[in-house]
Amino acid sequence: MSVWGYFQFAQMWAYADAQDSFEWEFGPEFVELKFSRDGGEHHQRIVLTFTPCRLGDSRRWFVCPFCARRVGKVYLPCSMYAGGERVTRFACRSCYSLTYLQRQDRDLYWCLLHRAHRMEGRWFTYSEKDKLFYPLKWQRRDKFNKRVDEYERLIQLVNAYMLRGLLRAAG
Repeated sequence: MSVWGYFQFAQMWAYADAQDSFEWEFGPEFVELKFSRDGGEHHQRIVLTFTPCRLGDSRRWFVCPFCARRVGKVYLPCSMYAGGERVTRFACRSCYSLTYLQRQDRDLYWCLLHRAHRMEGRWFTYSEKDKLFYPLKWQRRDKFNKRVDEYERLIQLVNAYMLRGLLRAAG
């Protein structure tokens, strides 16, 4: 793949006012990483492991230096700090708790608010002419009352999370 230009063996990038550089070298069973971060030179060796592929050859995996998991990628977060300095070691997503935003917000009030609005959209139709919400025909059944109770419970949870978020922001 390096013949086609997929691998660049040196790279530079800038984040805020810091400029970092990065070089790597593949060995038979490891990857040597040499990089500068915040004016300091860093060196890290990450072990590789291999698994056989179905149609021959093998796949390379990184072994996370912190948890020893077999992972496809290792990360060096730009904005994560440890002890007042930016982190300087590559590790897997799990070690740095790098998750997707939706997963981070699943316990927060935004997710519940989104769920409540989604339920609200299924239950009511909006009349542009009268600027009113009208219940749908199927809502006259007994199941509707259970869903309304679920909706009210979600709204109470949203309000509780909103209050908790405001208290955290204020204090």
